[in-house]
Formats: sequence, C-alpha cells, structure tokens
Amino acid sequence: ARHLAFRAHTMTQKRSSSSSSKKSSKQQKTSSSNPTNTNRTSSSSPSTRPQSPTSEKNPNNNSGTGNENKVTRLPNTTICLPIVYGSIAFFLGKKADEYHTHRWTLYLRGPNHEDLSAGISKVIFHLHPSFAQPVRELTSPPFEVTEKGWGEFEATIRIVWRDASERSTVLTHGIKLYPPGLPAVMASPPVPPSTKEPVVHEFYDEVVFTDPTESFYDQLQRWSVLPKVATNEESIKGHFLKYNDEEDFRVLISAQKFLDDELKAVKERIMRADKEKAEVERGLKAIAQMKASSSKGGASAGKTAGSLGNSKKGSSKS
Repeated sequence: ARHLAFRAHTMTQKRSSSSSSKKSSKQQKTSSSNPTNTNRTSSSSPSTRPQSPTSEKNPNNNSGTGNENKVTRLPNTTICLPIVYGSIAFFLGKKADEYHTHRWTLYLRGPNHEDLSAGISKVIFHLHPSFAQPVRELTSPPFEVTEKGWGEFEATIRIVWRDASERSTVLTHGIKLYPPGLPAVMASPPVPPSTKEPVVHEFYDEVVFTDPTESFYDQLQRWSVLPKVATNEESIKGHFLKYNDEEDFRVLISAQKFLDDELKAVKERIMRADKEKAEVERGLKAIAQMKASSSKGGASAGKTAGSLGNSKKGSSKS
C-alpha cells in the first residue's frame, strides 16, 4: 500500500560500522553521493517505469565554506515527502494541425494536491529543444507547464529543495500522447483519438531525507497542514489519478477475497481427487479379489477332474 500521509520517524537502533557500510552501498545504488538525501521509488511496471530519480549538486550548497559547522542536523532521523509527477494530454481534434495535434500538461504535485512548496524552492522543467524557451523555471505552485505539440519525448524535471545542503532531485518523464498499443488511427477502420478522454501518464514516488537539518525538518512538517493547490488548467481537473489509503485497502481486501476463493476452489479439487482416488483403489482391490477367487476356483476344479479320471481308471482295471 502506498504511504501517502506525511510521516517522520526517529530510528532508535544505533548505527554500527557494518550498518554504515550498508548505507553507503545503498546510496551508491540511488546515484546520490549526498548522505542526507535518498530516494525511494514505488512499484511499477518495469516496462513503463522511467528512470529512477537521481540527484544533482545544489548550486546554492554552501558546503566547504565553513558554514556547514553552523548547521544543526537531526541524527538517526528520516523524513519522507511523497510526490507525483506525470503528464496529461488531450487530442485537439478539428483544431489540430500538422505541428499541433495535442495539448498536454507536464506537472509535479502532491499525491492529493498538497502544497509541495514547504520543501521545494523551485522546479525546473527541461522540454524538447524544439520548443520556444525549452527550460521553464517555477518558484511557486502549481508546478506545471502546458504546451501544444505533435510528438512524444522525454522531459526532465529538476527539484531544488529549500535546504541548500540537499542535492536537487532529477526526474525523467516520457510525455505520452497516445494510449498504450497501436494508435487508433492505424486500426481498421481508423478510429480518431478521443478529444474528451485524455492520456494520463503519471507516477507516485517518495523522497526520503536522512539526517535532515532541523530547519528543513520543520519546513517539511508543514507539508500536511498547508492549503491544497489547484491546477491552473481547467481541462485536466478531474483526470488526475487518486492516491489514498481507502482505495489501497479496497484493493487489498479484493485481493484477499480472490486468494480465499482460489484456495477454497483448490481444496475442493483436492477433496474430489482424493475421493476419486479412493474409489479407484476400491475398484482395483475388488478386481484383485475377483482374480484371486477365480484362480482358486480353477485350481480346485482341476483337482476334482483329476480324481474323477483316476477313479475311472481303477474301475476299468477291476
């Protein structure tokens, strides 16, 4: 189940040298050399999942200037910030032309439209170089960019955190204009794409900060109490995917019911198989008994015939 609510917890287990080496190995796997920022990605299909978030050096990082000694960090503490990033694309229909077939919005948001500016200083979107002003920098929510185009491409989203000592997080997202599979126009007969049903392509992710500074920790705690942020695009309202514990519980309950039904069906099949096996064994036993009886009867009949033959021979001699 997705952990959607803001959470922070303090790890009570003391670190040892072995745990430190494990942590260092884990940081290398997440492509982050900063021990204060790690990323945890949600489960998703490997075939559709974009690259995992990576980290870049924050240009505002003052480390190495002597100011790091003044920073107060919270040892043995982690704090998590859930995020959702993706795109929603609409086919323009009769309004489309050769170079503008779709209108799409690329965005970064909270799972339930929470205000991410509690921890985010700015978001930089890197679009395809063919767009006018391919680099868009936003310093306040909603963090979204809307454009028109004709082709799919991979965009980059760079998140700069409010704590200058935290490395920025880089996300790669492929903007999808068509639903999975062959485009509808290649069907027979061709079916034009819908202008009312958009193509939604988004992912849930979590950024986990280890040993954050005290000030950044306090900033992230405001995440759950800030007002919700609405999109500026009226056309995409109501098309965002929903993330909540209730839906996860329903999915888990449905999965549990499916497993229980399958287990019950398997048990019934096993019971029927055992019953059929017992009947077959009884039949085989009965056949074996009949064969044994017939073989004994044949042997006794042979003895009787032999004794009768001997008596006949004795009477003829006399």
